[in-house]
Amino acid sequence: MTLLTDGMREALSRQFDAAGATAIDLPILYHADLFLDLVGEDIRRRLYVAPDANGEKMALRPEFTIPACLHHLGTGAMDRAASYACIGPVFRQRPDGVPGEFYQAGIETIDPDGGAGFDADSIARALAMVSDLSGSLPIVTVGDNALFSALLTALGTPTVWQRRLEGAFGDRKVLDRMLERLEKGGADNPDASAGLARILDGKAGTDVREAVEEMLDIAGLAAIGGRSVGDIAERYMEKAELAANAGWDSEKLAIIARYLDLEGSAADSLVQLAAFDEEQGGILGDALKAFAERMDAILKAVPEETDIQFKADFGRRLDYYSGFNFELHFEGQDKPVAGGGRYDRLLGILSKRANLNAASDAAAVPAIGFVVWLDRLETDAAKV
Repeated sequence: MTLLTDGMREALSRQFDAAGATAIDLPILYHADLFLDLVGEDIRRRLYVAPDANGEKMALRPEFTIPACLHHLGTGAMDRAASYACIGPVFRQRPDGVPGEFYQAGIETIDPDGGAGFDADSIARALAMVSDLSGSLPIVTVGDNALFSALLTALGTPTVWQRRLEGAFGDRKVLDRMLERLEKGGADNPDASAGLARILDGKAGTDVREAVEEMLDIAGLAAIGGRSVGDIAERYMEKAELAANAGWDSEKLAIIARYLDLEGSAADSLVQLAAFDEEQGGILGDALKAFAERMDAILKAVPEETDIQFKADFGRRLDYYSGFNFELHFEGQDKPVAGGGRYDRLLGILSKRANLNAASDAAAVPAIGFVVWLDRLETDAAKV
């Protein structure tokens, strides 16, 4: 486990103060269902989950964003501005005997005004924190879920496939396999899914969920493979819809593949995206305009020598991300030392699920956060 030295605490305190972020102490244990549907496949399968005395599934804290949002909702109106500093251990199962408890530090920020400067400030804060701790300026990789979603919507992607593609965004191998299946049409197992389609034909989502809950209750199960009842019900409906779909337009699939291949420096990427958008008749719309404004703000906010790379297929595998996201890494290092992104829909989702303060009717509240993996940094501060 990472040792949090006095030197690291001092460096982090400087960064938190500079960002105007309020330090908060967050619980270690949470109801597992709060994470199961929202953290993404990678973290979901590595949760530490166990029942409490009442039989309810509890999870050790695997990350800071959801806990910080729960704190925000429990202490005031959802759409108020706030910035939170988080530091402490998180818990995820890791391979090859690597300790499952390790330290992270980060900043989560909510601001109803949002805007390009909002994103630029977060990435600048992440760079400053890593640079202060390590003495080196990392490379930045950026991507945008919103651009990809705008493309899929403009192309008229079948609803069930759009959900699947958006859910896999950030894993290029999985995306490529899905595009191949979309061209052929149908589900992974046509015979089984055709039968499922007949069973679920005309049934509402709430009816499917109730049926799944009843089946799991009869079997004595609360979840399967780390998935919640809601997630399992969604998969049932998805497979039924897939069974009814024929192959999709190969030209549109080729457009998606071309988009996913775009990459380059910050300046080059804007040129490439603009050319792609013009070629496709302005298909990216307002999402491209917002991305260009964001990149301009970022380039003004970070040190001039910062190496920023855009990859159209880059995304951090967290289901609650809804737009711009980024990672920081050092040359020759496989794993990122920091990562973050926008999660504008998360507060609204959590306010309903946890029955917490939702004094706003807003469907989305601009929010962004980042975290630094302290165990991946070679720091002078760690020696103090």
